[in-house]
Amino acid sequence: MGIRSSIETGSGGKVRREGRIISVPLAYKTRRIDFGNGEKLAMTIPWGDISTAFATTGIPNIEVYIPGSPAMVARARRANRFKWLFGTGVVQSFIKRRIEKRVEGPSAAKRDAQPSYVWGEVTNARGDKRTARIKTANGYSLTVTGALAVVEYLLAHEVPGGTCTPAKLIGPDLVTRLPGSGPIQIA
Repeated sequence: MGIRSSIETGSGGKVRREGRIISVPLAYKTRRIDFGNGEKLAMTIPWGDISTAFATTGIPNIEVYIPGSPAMVARARRANRFKWLFGTGVVQSFIKRRIEKRVEGPSAAKRDAQPSYVWGEVTNARGDKRTARIKTANGYSLTVTGALAVVEYLLAHEVPGGTCTPAKLIGPDLVTRLPGSGPIQIA
């Protein structure tokens, strides 16, 4: 989780239940997940995928997980006691200013050496489960190449106005066509 994103969790965790985004504690669920590079401890986080995955797929129940050490999970859970403080505009502004002055993103070499592993799991009403995994470029690099792919698409195609996710606009295989991405493996 990016440092700025983690600061914005001052309002606690979020998940989607029955189509609605609801508040839950930070790291309210943990589980062991193999994202594609070995099983790791993972915790729920309140990322935007809770909204965008629903907009793309219509799946009514969504949780987002990231790998984290036991210490990271413990810190997130301790932060639940102070969310009232971290959620205030004054504290968020102060912390973000400090981050902007002191924290830099990873270098190109570090990004190239640290790919992202993405995992997804769906279960239908009958209980049938499918798991998907994909290895992509580092999340910072993937964000840039993904945004550029969307801009190129918009310049080459006439599209109706409004909002939609990249996968809805260009297709669910967009991520597989970005530099550093492999195929989606479904089991």
